[in-house]
Amino acid sequence: MNPFTGNNMIYRSILTHDHESDEKQVIEYCNMRGSSEKLFDIRNTDFGQGRFPRSEMKSNTVFLIMTAMMKNFYNYFIKKVSAVFKDIPSTSRIKRFIFKFICVAGKWIRQSRQWKLRLYTDCP
Repeated sequence: MNPFTGNNMIYRSILTHDHESDEKQVIEYCNMRGSSEKLFDIRNTDFGQGRFPRSEMKSNTVFLIMTAMMKNFYNYFIKKVSAVFKDIPSTSRIKRFIFKFICVAGKWIRQSRQWKLRLYTDCP
Protein backbone atom coordinates (compact mmCIF):
# COMPACT_ATOMS: atom_id res chain seq x y z
CA MET A 1 0.00 0.00 0.00
CA ASN A 2 1.28 3.43 -0.92
CA PRO A 3 1.82 5.54 2.24
CA PHE A 4 1.22 8.83 0.40
CA THR A 5 -1.96 8.11 -1.53
CA GLY A 6 -3.40 5.21 0.45
CA ASN A 7 -4.14 3.01 -2.59
CA ASN A 8 -2.45 -0.03 -4.12
CA MET A 9 -1.42 1.63 -7.39
CA ILE A 10 2.19 1.86 -8.56
CA TYR A 11 3.02 5.14 -10.24
CA ARG A 12 5.86 5.40 -12.75
CA SER A 13 7.01 8.28 -14.90
CA ILE A 14 9.16 8.76 -17.99
CA LEU A 15 11.14 11.95 -18.33
CA THR A 16 11.75 12.93 -21.95
CA HIS A 17 12.46 15.99 -24.08
CA ASP A 18 10.64 14.55 -27.11
CA HIS A 19 7.64 16.85 -27.60
CA GLU A 20 6.62 15.52 -31.04
CA SER A 21 5.82 11.91 -30.05
CA ASP A 22 2.65 10.90 -28.27
CA GLU A 23 2.58 8.87 -25.05
CA LYS A 24 2.31 5.48 -26.72
CA GLN A 25 5.37 6.09 -28.93
CA VAL A 26 7.44 7.22 -25.93
CA ILE A 27 6.48 4.11 -23.95
CA GLU A 28 7.27 1.82 -26.91
CA TYR A 29 10.67 3.50 -27.34
CA CYS A 30 11.49 3.03 -23.64
CA ASN A 31 10.43 -0.63 -23.82
CA MET A 32 12.75 -1.17 -26.82
CA ARG A 33 15.59 0.31 -24.79
CA GLY A 34 14.85 -2.08 -21.95
CA SER A 35 15.00 -5.11 -24.24
CA SER A 36 18.36 -3.99 -25.66
CA GLU A 37 19.69 -3.51 -22.13
CA LYS A 38 18.67 -7.11 -21.41
CA LEU A 39 20.80 -8.24 -24.36
CA PHE A 40 23.77 -6.33 -22.91
CA ASP A 41 23.11 -7.98 -19.55
CA ILE A 42 23.19 -11.43 -21.17
CA ARG A 43 26.47 -10.62 -22.90
CA ASN A 44 27.94 -9.27 -19.66
CA THR A 45 27.02 -12.18 -17.43
CA ASP A 46 27.34 -15.10 -19.85
CA PHE A 47 30.38 -14.07 -21.85
CA GLY A 48 32.24 -11.71 -19.52
CA GLN A 49 31.88 -8.68 -21.75
CA GLY A 50 31.75 -6.23 -18.85
CA ARG A 51 35.24 -7.13 -17.61
CA PHE A 52 37.67 -5.60 -20.07
CA PRO A 53 41.12 -7.19 -20.13
CA ARG A 54 43.14 -4.01 -20.65
CA SER A 55 42.84 -0.25 -20.61
CA GLU A 56 43.77 0.10 -24.30
CA MET A 57 41.01 0.83 -26.80
CA LYS A 58 42.32 -1.60 -29.46
CA SER A 59 42.39 -4.55 -27.06
CA ASN A 60 38.94 -3.79 -25.72
CA THR A 61 37.51 -3.47 -29.24
CA VAL A 62 38.87 -6.89 -30.16
CA PHE A 63 37.48 -8.26 -26.90
CA LEU A 64 33.99 -6.88 -27.63
CA ILE A 65 34.04 -8.31 -31.15
CA MET A 66 35.16 -11.72 -29.88
CA THR A 67 32.45 -11.87 -27.20
CA ALA A 68 29.82 -10.92 -29.81
CA MET A 69 31.12 -13.70 -32.07
CA MET A 70 31.02 -16.18 -29.17
CA LYS A 71 27.41 -15.23 -28.43
CA ASN A 72 26.45 -15.75 -32.09
CA PHE A 73 28.21 -19.12 -32.15
CA TYR A 74 26.51 -20.12 -28.89
CA ASN A 75 23.08 -19.21 -30.32
CA TYR A 76 23.77 -21.36 -33.39
CA PHE A 77 25.10 -24.23 -31.26
CA ILE A 78 22.23 -24.19 -28.76
CA LYS A 79 19.66 -24.32 -31.57
CA LYS A 80 21.34 -27.45 -32.94
CA VAL A 81 21.53 -29.06 -29.48
CA SER A 82 17.94 -28.17 -28.58
CA ALA A 83 16.73 -29.90 -31.74
CA VAL A 84 18.20 -33.19 -30.46
CA PHE A 85 17.69 -32.83 -26.68
CA LYS A 86 14.16 -31.71 -25.86
CA ASP A 87 14.88 -30.76 -22.23
CA ILE A 88 17.27 -27.98 -23.34
CA PRO A 89 15.27 -25.11 -24.88
CA SER A 90 16.80 -23.01 -27.63
CA THR A 91 16.47 -19.90 -25.44
CA SER A 92 18.47 -21.27 -22.51
CA ARG A 93 21.32 -19.21 -21.16
CA ILE A 94 24.82 -20.61 -20.95
CA LYS A 95 24.68 -21.37 -17.21
CA ARG A 96 21.59 -23.55 -17.59
CA PHE A 97 23.13 -25.29 -20.60
CA ILE A 98 26.28 -26.10 -18.61
CA PHE A 99 24.31 -27.52 -15.66
CA LYS A 100 21.96 -29.55 -17.88
CA PHE A 101 24.37 -30.83 -20.50
CA ILE A 102 28.00 -30.57 -19.41
CA CYS A 103 28.05 -30.94 -15.61
CA VAL A 104 26.74 -34.44 -15.11
CA ALA A 105 27.35 -36.39 -11.93
CA GLY A 106 29.26 -39.59 -12.44
CA LYS A 107 31.90 -41.90 -11.03
CA TRP A 108 34.35 -44.50 -12.23
CA ILE A 109 33.38 -48.04 -11.24
CA ARG A 110 35.18 -51.31 -11.71
CA GLN A 111 33.01 -53.86 -13.46
CA SER A 112 34.10 -57.11 -15.10
CA ARG A 113 37.78 -56.22 -14.63
CA GLN A 114 37.26 -52.98 -16.54
CA TRP A 115 36.90 -49.38 -15.50
CA LYS A 116 33.62 -47.85 -16.70
CA LEU A 117 32.25 -44.38 -16.30
CA ARG A 118 28.80 -44.41 -14.77
CA LEU A 119 26.81 -41.25 -15.45
CA TYR A 120 23.79 -40.33 -13.35
CA THR A 121 21.52 -38.76 -15.94
CA ASP A 122 18.43 -39.56 -17.97
CA CYS A 123 19.94 -38.23 -21.19
CA PRO A 124 21.45 -40.76 -23.61
